[in-house]
Parts: sequence; C-alpha cells; structure tokens
Amino acid sequence: MGFSMYIGLCCLGILITNPFLGAKAASCPRDWLQKQGNCYGYFDNKLDWDAAELECQSHGPGCHLASILSPQEAALVSAYVRDKRESSSQVWIGLRDISGKRRWRWADESTFNYKAWVAGQPDNYKHNEHCVELTNYSGFKLWNDDFCSNQNAYVCKYQL
Repeated sequence: MGFSMYIGLCCLGILITNPFLGAKAASCPRDWLQKQGNCYGYFDNKLDWDAAELECQSHGPGCHLASILSPQEAALVSAYVRDKRESSSQVWIGLRDISGKRRWRWADESTFNYKAWVAGQPDNYKHNEHCVELTNYSGFKLWNDDFCSNQNAYVCKYQL
C-alpha cells in the first residue's frame, strides 16, 4: 500500500506541475503585454519572416507572429512596440502572401478583414514582397509588404 500510494502521489505531482498539460496559463510571460485575452511579445533581435514565425511558435502552442484584427488592436500593438523597441527596425507581423498571388493570410489563420496599408501598398516590388511589416516611419501603425528574407524585429501573439 505504501509504495502504490507513493507512485500515485508522484504521478499527481507530475500532472499538477507540468506546464504542457491541463489548462492554459492565465497570465503572460514576463515582459509580454497582456490585453484583450491575448499575450503579445516584442523581440528586437533581427530575423527573417520565416525564422521569426518559428521563434514565435517556440513560445508554445498557438503562438505565432501577431495578427492585427482591428483598429483598436493596431493601436495597442503600435504603442507596445514603440515602448519596447531598442532599434529603428521595421517589425514583422504575421501577415503573408504564401502563394505570391496577393492572397494575404495570417499565420494564426485568423480571418483577414482589417487592413492598415501605407498609401500605395502593397506594391509587390520586384514581384517578390510577400511578407508584412509594421513601418517605423508610421509609428508602427501602418503596414508595408516587403521581402521575407529581410531581417526585422518581430511581435508574437497568442490567446490566453
């Protein structure tokens, strides 16, 4: 009886303390912004779009480069980036034209309805701009399509 009780308590302890089992965390990691049921993380290290998306995914299930789905969320992300940034880099978000046919999709598969393009964008310069960045010169409020191979800071997002 003593040994089986010990094993049972050990298993219970593993279930309770394992962060990958059970309910999602109720709060965001340190230095991330928690608003409107989402966590946002800004990273100033420069990566191309694909590497930035993989880095976001490494933060846990459902974490991707940020989708921006409304003017309110755009203002929130813009203020957060301006507060956190350490360089003058543009900032990757999770919008991409995977097919090269101007069919924009969010990395987290959210519906693409809200748009905040810089005037004249997207322009698909040299027929090779398939990833979207927040522009420094707009205070990180407006979007530009750019080469996915460019090295930018990035914003990750996941739902609580």
